[in-house]
Amino acid sequence: MLQRDMTDLTTQSETKRAPTSADVARLAGVSQTTVSQVLNGKAGVARIASETRDKVLEAARQLGYTPNHAARSLRERRTKLIALILPTIDNPYFSDVVNAAQEAAREAGYAVAVIPIRAGEEFRVSTFLQGAACDGIIVAGHDNCSSPELQILRARGLAVAVLQERSPDPAISSVSVDLAEGGYLATHHLAGLGHRRIGHITERLRPAADGRSRIDGYRRALAEAGLFFDPALVVVTENSMAGGAAGLDRLLEADGEPATAAFVYNDQLAVGVLARLRERGQRVPEDFAVVGFDGLAIGAFTAPPLTTVDSPRGALGRLAAETLIRAIETGADVGETHRLPVRLEVRGSCGARERPAP
Repeated sequence: MLQRDMTDLTTQSETKRAPTSADVARLAGVSQTTVSQVLNGKAGVARIASETRDKVLEAARQLGYTPNHAARSLRERRTKLIALILPTIDNPYFSDVVNAAQEAAREAGYAVAVIPIRAGEEFRVSTFLQGAACDGIIVAGHDNCSSPELQILRARGLAVAVLQERSPDPAISSVSVDLAEGGYLATHHLAGLGHRRIGHITERLRPAADGRSRIDGYRRALAEAGLFFDPALVVVTENSMAGGAAGLDRLLEADGEPATAAFVYNDQLAVGVLARLRERGQRVPEDFAVVGFDGLAIGAFTAPPLTTVDSPRGALGRLAAETLIRAIETGADVGETHRLPVRLEVRGSCGARERPAP
């Protein structure tokens, strides 16, 4: 039924006129008020059921409908401003990303406005759009913005790119690093040193839908080494140095044979892990080995220096800005997908375990 209506409306738009909000409402089976609330980010959009929002967005996409004021603004009055939404500005990882994105944008004649939205704070498209005067938006950390909200931004005529995540929509570009490969490299290295009880200290437990998260790589390396995945060795903690210390305590106090090594979600957590190991009187790497993730500069100055998965933060930020600016200036309706490789930087926080006799 939806497809038949779509064909009828497409024929009308080709022969008579451009699609209107009334066409979108009829195809989606909702009122024009609902269409306006969803596509224009008006008050009340948060109360609309996600299924209804999806119907409106899909109808608008099929019909090629874009609110006229947004399209006209993009054609005639570019602001040369990009909004970059981050989960935090406290982590040095994002400082490197922001600096690179700003440099790339500046070279192209754009400025970047950084908007931190912490975990637990709700991103509201309607609020953002009321005060926003930008040509495009980069969302770092997909938890900051749901797929329907990203599509609302697209429907308003904004170019959108997602940083660190696979795009939920073909029209939205994504730039990421190979998180799963990083998790694999870290865990594979520890297993190769003889460790058999390898923990994972993380800020999140949810695997990615496409198998591209750190924990997916961790599990793959365990399986390849013939090691059993023990959920007791996976600890979720706050994303901070203090969280890393607390996570180590819980890992070492877990039931069963204790862990002798840990792959840690990021370097910020890993610094806390190293500090707590010293407090507990455990030697690194003789008693316990640690691998971090991100390749932050601080890792070279810890005691001992931190083995880490080096993530190309500068390249990530630059490529995100360049990709978004291309979408702004070409009006492309098909997003780009980029996944950058990672590498293991081996330092002093890993040591070989004595292998058990065969």
